[in-house]
Amino acid sequence: MANEYRIFVANKSREYLCRHGQNILSSSIEQGVRVIKRGCLGGGCGFCKIRVEAGQYELGKVSIKALPAEERKEGFVLACKTVPLSDLVIRVSGD
Repeated sequence: MANEYRIFVANKSREYLCRHGQNILSSSIEQGVRVIKRGCLGGGCGFCKIRVEAGQYELGKVSIKALPAEERKEGFVLACKTVPLSDLVIRVSGD
């Protein structure tokens, strides 16, 4: 088990590290990597919606309105409720 994972933001050509057990959004905020939009930080608003293109992760409890089942099947997650289990390649909204 790794102590930290690399998060590569494909459409921004940015990379940062996420500690084991930490969510993707809080690690980006902690390291000053401002590429993911943020809102409520609790899984209810959907502002931090991203798409995981590669890697393994665990998605915590989120609002079905913020992240419908169809989007989950397509690899979308909420960064505030997603903990990496491996290195990840993600894509943020806005591009």
